[in-house]
Amino acid sequence: MQFSFQKSAWDESALTHAYTYRFPYTSRFIQLPDCIENPENPAMPDGYDYLSLMTRQSFPLGTTVTTRCSFTGMAAPLLIFSEDLELCEDGCYRYGNYFEVVLYKKGINVWRLWRQEDGSVTWHKRLGVEFPVTEEEIHTLSVTFSKEYMDIDLDGMKLSLRVEDLFSSFYLGITGCEGPCRFYDLAVE
Repeated sequence: MQFSFQKSAWDESALTHAYTYRFPYTSRFIQLPDCIENPENPAMPDGYDYLSLMTRQSFPLGTTVTTRCSFTGMAAPLLIFSEDLELCEDGCYRYGNYFEVVLYKKGINVWRLWRQEDGSVTWHKRLGVEFPVTEEEIHTLSVTFSKEYMDIDLDGMKLSLRVEDLFSSFYLGITGCEGPCRFYDLAVE
């Protein structure tokens, strides 16, 4: 499954906008000529919406997901892996039990997030690797899942993280947060 986010080159038939339970906002990505970008939101602490575009179907272990993305400032484009997508009363899909592989100008982070019984979302940092990442440059970020590992590839630099609580299947997607994040494509193999 491959998507190019160039204007008029894709539709949402196999993807859907989705939202974490952490924030109440339900905006949509902005279409630019060669990519999509998360919009500004003055109500958010960093001034930009946190929103996702995810597959409508789940995928098993052994799947690889790849995106080409860029960012400005402290923005953080990321790949997201959710155990489920819940269709809520307002017609929006939301997720609360998920992993994030985050790219930003100081490196890569991996976060594990859970929705609590009271509806709040908590998180734990599973990996933080610091190195300079050039903003405004297009980077290729890829993750492959095996039984207990996330194999991460950023522009040919490889990391492997043991994760004992990976889901047996997951919905995949991209998320923009903490500033302008641009996504040029998405591939699931």
